[in-house]
Amino acid sequence: MTHNPFQVSSIGRKFKRGKNLSFDEAFLDMKSEEPEILDDEKESLNYRMLLALVFFGLCILGLRLIFLQVIKGPEYQALAEGNKLRTQYVLAPRGLILDRFGEVIAANVPSFEVVVLSPDLPKDLVEFKSNLTKVSEILARSYDELLEKIKVMDQNSYQAQTLVEDITKEQALILIGQGGELKGFGVQNNPIRDYKEAPIFAHLSGYVGKITEEELTANQNQGYILNDYIGKTGIEYQYENYLRGSLGKRQTEIDAGGNFKKTLAEVPAVAGRNVGLNIDFGLQKQIYESLIRMMKSRGTKRAAAVAINPQTGEVLALLSLPAFDNNSFAKGISNDDYQAIINDANTPLLNRVVSGAYPPGSTIKPMLAVAALTEGVVTPQTKILDDGVIFVGAYSFYGYERTGLGVMDIYSAIARSSDIYFYSIGGGNPKSVVKEGLGPERIAEYFRKFHLGQTLGIDLPNEKPGLVPDPAWKDQVRGESWYLGDTYHESIGQGDVLTTPLQVNSWTATIANGGKIMQPYLLKEVKDKNGQAVALGKPQVLAENIFDPKFIKVAQDGMRQAVTDGSARALAGLSLAIAGKTGTAQFDARNLSLTHAWFTSYAPANDPQIALTILVESGGEGSTTAVPVAKEVYSWWIANRYNK
Repeated sequence: MTHNPFQVSSIGRKFKRGKNLSFDEAFLDMKSEEPEILDDEKESLNYRMLLALVFFGLCILGLRLIFLQVIKGPEYQALAEGNKLRTQYVLAPRGLILDRFGEVIAANVPSFEVVVLSPDLPKDLVEFKSNLTKVSEILARSYDELLEKIKVMDQNSYQAQTLVEDITKEQALILIGQGGELKGFGVQNNPIRDYKEAPIFAHLSGYVGKITEEELTANQNQGYILNDYIGKTGIEYQYENYLRGSLGKRQTEIDAGGNFKKTLAEVPAVAGRNVGLNIDFGLQKQIYESLIRMMKSRGTKRAAAVAINPQTGEVLALLSLPAFDNNSFAKGISNDDYQAIINDANTPLLNRVVSGAYPPGSTIKPMLAVAALTEGVVTPQTKILDDGVIFVGAYSFYGYERTGLGVMDIYSAIARSSDIYFYSIGGGNPKSVVKEGLGPERIAEYFRKFHLGQTLGIDLPNEKPGLVPDPAWKDQVRGESWYLGDTYHESIGQGDVLTTPLQVNSWTATIANGGKIMQPYLLKEVKDKNGQAVALGKPQVLAENIFDPKFIKVAQDGMRQAVTDGSARALAGLSLAIAGKTGTAQFDARNLSLTHAWFTSYAPANDPQIALTILVESGGEGSTTAVPVAKEVYSWWIANRYNK
């Protein structure tokens, strides 16, 4: 019988049985046949220690089981189910954007896009490269470009993440046909924006695009997903909460290879709400066409126009040029195309109506007239000789007509845009009855009463406040003193005065309606799927009863005379009485011949229903560039909208 060197037999005494030795002990004792003899006390102690060790091990095991099943159990269960159950989100169509008559400005169309499910991508590098190569060949896209996009994706998310937007139907069918082989790649059919007459409404409607990581973080708990769209600019941004719908959900079962097996449950997406605007589609289109014709004839590329109901503040038209194709953003604009747009010297993404700041030129004179009348600097009968120049010491301040316009009262000064008259009431004229004038502080005070230097609160993003300069501003910003020349320049809308076309239109509307400053607003109504209104735009008065109506009436009459006998006589032949004010604003101190062309007006003169402001950058004189545009627009409006 072979003897086990690691165990001894019992021979009339108590021995430790089956004691395991270390490897070294076992080797040294292989030839020893002497059993290890233990006394009773030592054997009892070893049993107790063994039991304690077993008990301790069981406790550790039990705690570990509790940790795995109770604490980490839900997490591991979710991971396990993630391998067989998937929740696919279905993007909702956005609500329509409509004009005041229900004409569609923005709708939706279906679009195929390639998506990636990161956890399903092959772990084998060779297989991954092979699949990505096939995808790049099908899409005719660079392998490296696609790889870079995948690298920045969330590698642990089971949500679909967009790889390429707006692929062709043929490309989609090929990818779908090879779906079982191209693990981790898929095709979705999502609704994207379809903007009607894109260049005409680009700045108004704005555009949507894929949500960025920053936007996703900023909108946590708002129901957005990695693959979502979000409003970026314009109405799309302003009314995002109404226009976006509710995501649909589809729970599916997949096999271990990530292949679809069956749909288990589905919640349909809910379309967004329709947003109706006060915008008049036909009026907007007419302004666009008229401006484009004039810009081509003048060789200019930048312009803006806005029309508002002066009684309510409803925005009837809002146009900025040059424009851009917002459909390219909705479809996923390429980086090259985007760089071309943002590097364009004509800044096509700038909404000039609300974000462009310009010297308003002579359009500002009716406001200054109200201020001078209110402060008693002049009366409607005050006469001032416009002989073409004011001499102050060694300095000469010329009017636009060097030979002079003759004797002016406040009506003819507005109508014929006398610089000398407004120099005088602004800063004084030693050779006239007005020796001191309003002065810079009071001019600034009244400009601010008309809401210059602050935003009007239109329901569009990025509205700029413009600038009302005064001596304190010049000292603080430039560290310079204020001079009489600064006052003269401010009095005719030059120098450091800056306004947006929206602000020019606002003070025009304020004079037209008798002195109320109305907040401009685009929203007419928001309707749900049943056609019920859930939000309404309403007129809001920003200020009233701050100007004497009789002085407002003087400004109105002066603006009417500008059409009958002044700088806007080209409109005198229309069948409806128009009141307006031209402006020709220098903007480049290096070349004083460069001017912006302005015309701001309202109609009918005795019952204003529309206030229209036209700006053509570098367009020359307002009377020869902006007034003809307004004439075409008013002709259309009279024929198609007035009393209709």
